[in-house]
Formats: sequence, structure tokens, C-alpha cells
Amino acid sequence: MQTEVLEVDTGVSPGELLGTEAVKKASSLLQRGELVAFPTETVYGLGANALDERAVRGIFAAKDRPEDNPLIVHVYSREELNRLTRGTVPSAVRQLTARFWPGPLTVILPRSDEVPGVICAGLDTVAVRMPSHPVARAILTRSGLPVAAPSANKSGLPSPTRAEHVLADMEGSIPLILDGGECPIGVESTVLDMTSEIPKILRPGGISASRLREALGRDAEIERCYDVTPEDNLPRSPGMKYRHYAPSARLELLEEGSPEEIWKYAGRQRAHSALLVSKATGQSIAESEDVAVYSDPERGADQHIKPVIIGSEENMQEIAHNLFTYLRSLDDEGRKLIMVEAINEEGLGEAIMNRLRKAATEIISLDPSPEK
Repeated sequence: MQTEVLEVDTGVSPGELLGTEAVKKASSLLQRGELVAFPTETVYGLGANALDERAVRGIFAAKDRPEDNPLIVHVYSREELNRLTRGTVPSAVRQLTARFWPGPLTVILPRSDEVPGVICAGLDTVAVRMPSHPVARAILTRSGLPVAAPSANKSGLPSPTRAEHVLADMEGSIPLILDGGECPIGVESTVLDMTSEIPKILRPGGISASRLREALGRDAEIERCYDVTPEDNLPRSPGMKYRHYAPSARLELLEEGSPEEIWKYAGRQRAHSALLVSKATGQSIAESEDVAVYSDPERGADQHIKPVIIGSEENMQEIAHNLFTYLRSLDDEGRKLIMVEAINEEGLGEAIMNRLRKAATEIISLDPSPEK
């Protein structure tokens, strides 16, 4: 199969976007049961008609995705919740969707009989969200379909935030990729289970717990559950069970150490490595005379540790936007080891650290205190 890549001008009006040949072609393919990759505000998604079981199974095959890992259904209107879910939509859900849709919030509710069980990994629930990206909205609107769309990458690899990332993973497996530029957020949606009395975050993402609590009321209680329980081992959301977001290189997540300790650790590690840091102090420490970050240049340029600053803790959005892109680019450079400095877990930092922990080959504490 030949994979076509079509650029989409996101600067035109919604009406003009609906009439573009790229959106027309993508919508037609979805209506025929084919797969299409397209940008959302979070990451690129690999879409299929959510009501066509054969098409949905094609997603699992193209991604090499385990079938017990449920998918998220993307919709073009809030009213679609009534079609996809069973029973009355709770008032709390209506509050949240009024505030955060379109946007990076996924809600889990009991599924209707119209939703194929393969989407939900056989569970009695369905995960639904309404994306805000203009290309995603145009495809959903023109096709008139709810679209199941996990990230458009091979299962387990870093999520794609650019069309070229999708092409690298999916070339020859799908007919069409719509190139709408870089995804603005860079990490996936927040997944909120609304099937119990107390809402439960199953995957942190673009909407923080504090913003959810603010929308539900100052005294609202929200629980967190980011991994499957030993009792059932069944993920109710993407990102709960398997190793995700991981580069081919070994990834070490460095926690609890000072910047000086992190750079000293990096200097002791084997050559041909990269160190991802988020704090602006990192570069100046790297240049310090008493920290051996670089190997002997006589051994060749590809032998040194490459420091990469991907943002500042003062701007978590910048780190989220850059994270998957840099993990992929360092893989492309042939780095064998990527060390990543842990960041503060407030706000969007919680989602970033969730992705890093899921991606890590090993989590290393550099806290020198004797109690550890």
C-alpha cells in the first residue's frame, strides 16, 4: 500500500477547510472503512469509523496494538455522547464538556450497544472526547462519523506530534496522512472515568486535576489511578497497562537529584548518549570545569554526551510540546542512552512525568541522603 501525505492549510476558515480536497478525501476513506491519520491538538491520531468493527480492527493491526488496550472515540458534537453511551449523561459530565470540549479531555461512561466491543477491549464502558484541532473537527464534521483514533504510531513508541513521525511508523500500512503541522499540546488527553460516584483520572493529560476540580466545584473529590489493578489486570483507559511512549534507546529517568548530581551522573555514563534537561541551569553546569560531561574529543564527535534543553519548568507547555519530538530525534541520531531529568509534577508536569515513567527503561534516584 502506498501512503499519501496531503498538507492541510489550518489558517483558512472552518468552512473553507471543510471544502478542501484533503478533508474530502479523508472523510471519504473513513466512510469506506479505511484508516486515516490526522492531527489533533494533543498528538496525531490514527482514525477509523468507530461503528465499523472491521475498520476498528484495522487500527489494532496497523499499530501492532494489543486488543486489550481500549481506544478513544472522537466526536464532532456533544450530542454524540447520547448515541455512544448508555443511560442519561450525568450532570457532572455536562459541566465538564461545557467547559473543556472541544479540547483534551476524554470522559469514560457506560457504552451503548451501538459501540463495537473491540473499541472498549470488551469492557462495558466507552471513552469519548471532542478534539479542538481544526483538521480533526473538519474530518469529523464532513464524515458525520464518530472516529476511533489512538495515537498514529507503532504501539509503544513515542507518540507522533508531526506528520513525518506518522510516516516513519505507518508508511505502507495506511492510505492517507493529513499534515496539519505540529500538534500544539504534545501529550495526550486527560482520561476521566465518570462511571463511579467519585471521578477518577486514569491518565493525566492536557487538562490538569486542579482545572477539573475547579470546573466541578471547589469541594469536588477526584481520585487518581494510573495503572491497572492486580485483581483484574484490565486497562480501562489507554496508557494504563503497557510500556508506552518509549524510544528505541535505553531511557533512564533521573529523579530526586540536584542539577549538579544529574550532570555528574551523566558524565559517568557510557558514550554516545544524550541528556534531556528541562531546567535552564543545565547548560551552565555542563560547562563547569569540575563536571565531566563530554568524553575526550579525540574519540570522535559521536562519542560525547549531548545535552538538550527542551524547555523550562516555568513553561510546562513548552516541555510537553517538545518531549516526544526530541525522543524521536535522538533515536534518529542513533543515541543508545537517553537520560531525562525529572520535573515538578504540578499541573501539566504530572502528565509529562506520567509519560516519562511509562517510557523509562529504569527510574534512578540520585538522592544522596542515607535514608534512601
